[in-house]
Amino acid sequence: MYHTCLMNDTSLYLFDYADAEFDGDSFNGDSLLKTLAGLTPEVAADTRTWEGYSAWSVALHLAWYKYFIGRSLAGEAAVGAYPYEHDKHGFGKPAEVSAAAWVAVREYLVKIHRITATAIRSASPEKLAETMPEWETPYGKAIAWYLGHDTCHIAQIRNMGVPGLKE
Repeated sequence: MYHTCLMNDTSLYLFDYADAEFDGDSFNGDSLLKTLAGLTPEVAADTRTWEGYSAWSVALHLAWYKYFIGRSLAGEAAVGAYPYEHDKHGFGKPAEVSAAAWVAVREYLVKIHRITATAIRSASPEKLAETMPEWETPYGKAIAWYLGHDTCHIAQIRNMGVPGLKE
């Protein structure tokens, strides 16, 4: 059985950890945004990786799940419409490979991360125990998964052989 608890210092550390992995000082190396900022649009869009994904596609996947969780918690009015085409797992391809489009993806990541982080931090214990209809699991469990999602995909980007990514 899944149990929820009131917000406490441990929860705050977990939220701060997720924020650091996104754009702060991570224990695990460069944060997501720092990793992505080091890529040119052409390198970010390159699919000649061991997995066949591009860093751009992974960034869109992360944006999708930030949007997905944020929309479920706070409603579509809070998050707006999702601006990118994607497959069922949120992976997508850039509509245009340009500096402006690459900046826009990273700016959207910041925007949707902030909205979702606010929704998570303000979730009541009752909300955490409530079933998330899209996944039929408690919101608390979905949020626990979400808090480590960026970390997983930062490692993916670093290890999938992105051409030109510094070693």
